[in-house]
Amino acid sequence: MNQQIFEYIVAAAAIVITLSFLIQAAMMIGVYSSVKRLNRTADALQARAVPIINKIEPVVLEVQGTVSAVSTTVDKLSSQALETFDRVAVEARAISAAVSVSSREIASLATRQAEQLSVALDASTSMLHRQVSELDHLLTRTQHRIEATTHEVQSSVVTPLRELTALLAGIKRALELIFRGQRKEIDKAYQDEEMFI
Repeated sequence: MNQQIFEYIVAAAAIVITLSFLIQAAMMIGVYSSVKRLNRTADALQARAVPIINKIEPVVLEVQGTVSAVSTTVDKLSSQALETFDRVAVEARAISAAVSVSSREIASLATRQAEQLSVALDASTSMLHRQVSELDHLLTRTQHRIEATTHEVQSSVVTPLRELTALLAGIKRALELIFRGQRKEIDKAYQDEEMFI
């Protein structure tokens, strides 16, 4: 059971790490598409500018400084976009590393908690087994003592009491015969006599 819990925790950590990598990939794709769109825009601008320059060559010479400035701006934008992409990539890697470390810490914490729970359950089970065993020994010992006491009462009280009752019944019968002088008929049975016999 503890292994299953650990596997669930590791699976959850793997899912979190996978999601972080997917998010990072989506962010990189977004930045890449932005840079690509920016490059396409610059290429389109240059493609439109060339025919106009050919048609208006004298104006082009005058505006050449402006085109140069636009080209510089495009280059700056491209370099800024690349820098932004690099910063985003670095931050995404840092976030991914932090998520990975957090996931490992969570997995480690969960493993420790599961191990502590397992130790506590093992100790409780062991204590319960020991107490049940002690209770069983106590009940067995008590049962033996009750049986011994019953046997002792039987042998030391009840048996001599029966013998005394039988002896007294015999003495009573003897005294009745002596003082009364008459005997009872044999066909009559008396309870006292039956006990004596």
